Amino acid sequence: MEFSIERDELLHGLQLTQGIVERRTTIPILANVLLESSPEGVILSATDQEVGVRRLCAADVKATGALTTAARKLFEIVRECPEGPITLKTLDNNWISVVAGKSRFRIVGLDPKEFPAMPAPRGNDERVSVTIPAAVFREMVSRTIFAVSLDETRLNLGGIFLERPEAGSIRAVATDGHRLSMITRPVTGTGQGEGVILPRKGVNEISKVIEGSDEDIVLTIQGGIAHTAQGGVELAMRLVEGEFPDYRGVVPKSSPRVMTVGAGDLFAALRRVSVVSSERNRGVRMRIENDRLEVSSMNPDFGEAVEEVAVRYDSEPVSVGFNARYLMDVLAVLPGDAEVEMSFNDDVSPGVVRTVGDADFLYVVMPMRF
Repeated sequence: MEFSIERDELLHGLQLTQGIVERRTTIPILANVLLESSPEGVILSATDQEVGVRRLCAADVKATGALTTAARKLFEIVRECPEGPITLKTLDNNWISVVAGKSRFRIVGLDPKEFPAMPAPRGNDERVSVTIPAAVFREMVSRTIFAVSLDETRLNLGGIFLERPEAGSIRAVATDGHRLSMITRPVTGTGQGEGVILPRKGVNEISKVIEGSDEDIVLTIQGGIAHTAQGGVELAMRLVEGEFPDYRGVVPKSSPRVMTVGAGDLFAALRRVSVVSSERNRGVRMRIENDRLEVSSMNPDFGEAVEEVAVRYDSEPVSVGFNARYLMDVLAVLPGDAEVEMSFNDDVSPGVVRTVGDADFLYVVMPMRF
């Protein structure tokens, strides 16, 4: 196998593999990228057996074949190479030659026949597809992914739940048991289907693929696999197994005490006050009364902080404790000039955050006891 490829073309292809290859694995080849040359160009592939990506790169192919080597090390080599063509060639015993300008490298490879296949559905499974504008998908991911659980013992919370609650719309939901984020947006597509859980890692990789794109993406669900393709890049992932919890039961039916505040103002106050809070729980107290919000935090080992924020509020006074990070996470993904409504029942009930003018997004956060 031998081919020449422009440095930027190869670098872009290798960038897409970096979030997928395994850093620590007992299967060495899962840390590798597979390069397959053909008359059409060179296909770069990477997989951790749960998520896989494949990209066709333009190249001058002198001899067809395949090679596989450490994805991160090859990426680092190409990143440091000067602009211009890079030539890769297979040597004996799966060694690989890399030549760029006056630089020459010989790197270790593995047998490409051992490289695992991308996740793929069974051919006779029912297929459901949905078309989502790239900008809408990015928004839905940014508004939910921070609430995905990182607890490896709760696999059913380890991704974003995607469902079509009614014709013409799609909903994304994520929760870690302490907070829940939900957003609904209009889409087109075929079939209703049941909700599926897209893995956190796979969703992140889709977001990278469509970064800066204005095109629609077609997400196809078939046989426990989600698949999408755009701009010469294919991405497939295994759906998270398990049943997503009944998120509708988490959203309070009504929350009569409603505070309206600027998202940027509340974020800044929480960020400052939480500096003195406990590193373990980031607890802050919010007291709302007469168009005035007082955010405070006290740490016996360090000190205390208090800040006042102007709000609109005409209900009975209420004082509620929250994890400041949970509130800042949602405020950080909203426009700084947006207004949010934060509603409560009492000091032991969940708080609900909505953006003014967008009834299709909400965030529920559980209170803290001090």
